[in-house]
Amino acid sequence: MSNSLNGAASAARKNTSQNPQIDPGVPCASYARFSSDLQREESIADQQRKCEEKAALNGHVISPNLEFSDEAVSGTKRHRDGLDAMLAAARAGKFQVLYFHSLSRLSRESVITLPLLKELVYNYRVRIISVTEGIDSNDTAWELIAHIMSIVHEQYLRELSVNVLRGQEGTVLAGLSVGDYCFGYSSEPVSSSEQSPRGRSCKPRKMYVIDRETAAWVGRIFHWFVRERWSLRRIIRELNRLGAPKDHRATTPLWHHQQLLKLLANKKYIGEWPWGQKKNIRDPLTGKIRQEDRSPENCERWTRQLPHLRIVDDETFEKAQELLQKQATLHAPNRKSRGRFAGSSPGSSSHYPRHLLSRLIICGECGRVFNVGGCNGKYLFCPSYDKGVCTCKTTLLRERAERMIIDAIGQRILTNSLWRQRVFEETLKFWREAEAVLPDELAAAQRRLCEVDQKVGNILDRIEAGHGGAELDERLSQRRAEKRHLLEEIDRLQRADHGRGDEPTESWVSTQLAALGDVFTENTPAAAHALRALVGGGITVTEIRRDGHQRHYLQGRFTITSTAIVNKLAGVAGQQSEQAPLASDALAEEIVLDFREAPEIEALSEQAKKLYDDGHMCAEIAKLMGCGRSRVTAMLKYWFESRGMAMPDGRSRRSSLTKKHLIPPRYQEIADEVQKLSSEGLLLQAIANRLGVDRNMITAAIRWWHESQGLPVPDGRTRRKSLEYKGAPKGRNDSELSCGS
Repeated sequence: MSNSLNGAASAARKNTSQNPQIDPGVPCASYARFSSDLQREESIADQQRKCEEKAALNGHVISPNLEFSDEAVSGTKRHRDGLDAMLAAARAGKFQVLYFHSLSRLSRESVITLPLLKELVYNYRVRIISVTEGIDSNDTAWELIAHIMSIVHEQYLRELSVNVLRGQEGTVLAGLSVGDYCFGYSSEPVSSSEQSPRGRSCKPRKMYVIDRETAAWVGRIFHWFVRERWSLRRIIRELNRLGAPKDHRATTPLWHHQQLLKLLANKKYIGEWPWGQKKNIRDPLTGKIRQEDRSPENCERWTRQLPHLRIVDDETFEKAQELLQKQATLHAPNRKSRGRFAGSSPGSSSHYPRHLLSRLIICGECGRVFNVGGCNGKYLFCPSYDKGVCTCKTTLLRERAERMIIDAIGQRILTNSLWRQRVFEETLKFWREAEAVLPDELAAAQRRLCEVDQKVGNILDRIEAGHGGAELDERLSQRRAEKRHLLEEIDRLQRADHGRGDEPTESWVSTQLAALGDVFTENTPAAAHALRALVGGGITVTEIRRDGHQRHYLQGRFTITSTAIVNKLAGVAGQQSEQAPLASDALAEEIVLDFREAPEIEALSEQAKKLYDDGHMCAEIAKLMGCGRSRVTAMLKYWFESRGMAMPDGRSRRSSLTKKHLIPPRYQEIADEVQKLSSEGLLLQAIANRLGVDRNMITAAIRWWHESQGLPVPDGRTRRKSLEYKGAPKGRNDSELSCGS
């Protein structure tokens, strides 16, 4: 074929030289092109010089205005600026002869080259002349030579592609850079390769390195997305506000949604560097290139494990993928067939809440989620009221509701010893169960992997034996996909096994509960998600109407469980991604909150009730609070009735009090002195005479003294019988008696 080609080209040149077509008045043009930015720009001038020399031999002159060219443009592209301009000039009849260095300058695709030549020759009546290949459309054999040479140039392109892929593959398998590093990384020359560069325009071999400046931004982005639970939009706004740098291939200065998605899904940040996942497919008719996925089996041999290039830990990366998948699932119904959004979902704020109570408050009457409204979004309201399908008119002050809910939960998880003990017990139980199950799960996954490997081997044996087919190919693909899934599962279990923490202690649980309490005080998406998990997904509110009042208030109800708290404790023995099942003996409590500012009497009634429980009399409470006794009675009545309780009878309570008088009566004032004299053996009457009171007061004083000390009251008759003197002897005063009745 090569000999025939050379013979045809030689015959064409001989025919041209024997029958020269010299016509200096014919307008002539030239076209030149080089395809790579690594080539010299002088290549265009060299090609044009060769065309001018050939034109001079033919008695032609090429006008400088008709020298068309394309620089650093592939010959596989149908539309090029210089080529299109040349065709437009030919269509307008501005030249009659076109010179080019070789057919490869016009195109490297035969399906482009031949139609292009025929369009010039037969439609525009242009004579075409190839300088190096001897093609001249005035020669009858020009089409044959053009067909052959176009196929030769096309084959060269295929061989070049194979050679380039071979060279890149060797570099990849050597663990060196092929220019595919992303944001957070860079490359630097390998010192040994700088000494002996080979080849034309050769560059030193390079290795991947972490770029400290941009790697810090990668860590910050994953922290915002996973830990702080920021939305993608918020992260993009913050990156652009801070002027964060972008990838070295970026063509625009600002961050955008698609770039952030690719960054969060990039496995290179955990040390797994794939290569060759896609291959270029070129449309031979248009030269346009599209990318298609290579099969995972073909890509496995090119995937490099480079742990020294890890920027993000596995747990954070896996959590990011989980959040991205949830987001994709959430927005799937709102995307068109090509993946573009058809509109936002009204419930998308639950995935990235903007405040602590986002989509958390539910109307108890109609079941709708409360919307944000009012001045600067300070209130929440039922959207069904404006539509006339719900009677809940009262709005909820968001700041007040957040404060009351956080306070109520904080009282349970931070100050209640019963809750703390139960949370510790469930945490310890869950940790021990995970410790027992994890080795079994790992062993089961490894056994399953061995079975799948054996099945893959069996299928390959059948294919090699000549029994292959579409069905076996499909089964092989399924088994290999199953194997990849098992390898990922084994890797996750092994990391969980190696990263297990120590057994939880009470102090550790206390620290984690305090940290959880701190999370609630932050107005972040992470705090909103934590609150939603603790309250079971929603807080139901009901409008409480008060007769005689124009304004009503909302009452909220939600239940928290000890198991929900356990699931929110960060770092439970390395099992952060796991969820503890609801324990049968889990502690649960329904919390009821009145979302309103407490009226004055409510605060005062709490103060009065505390003094009441401390054993103070109502008159004493009134004196301490600086109000009348009737006001104290009203406060206590309000306290009991607001809680559905009956106020105790005042007389019954008074009888149980140690102090029954605001000003102590006389018998209480003299009780200590009476007891002292009684213990000295004086008669009761003698004590009465000495103190100037009657005998009944002395009896009351003795009784009160013993009762206040928690002692039994002595019987008078029994005491009288034990005395030596039971009456007053003659000649002695009662005051001198040392014994009495």
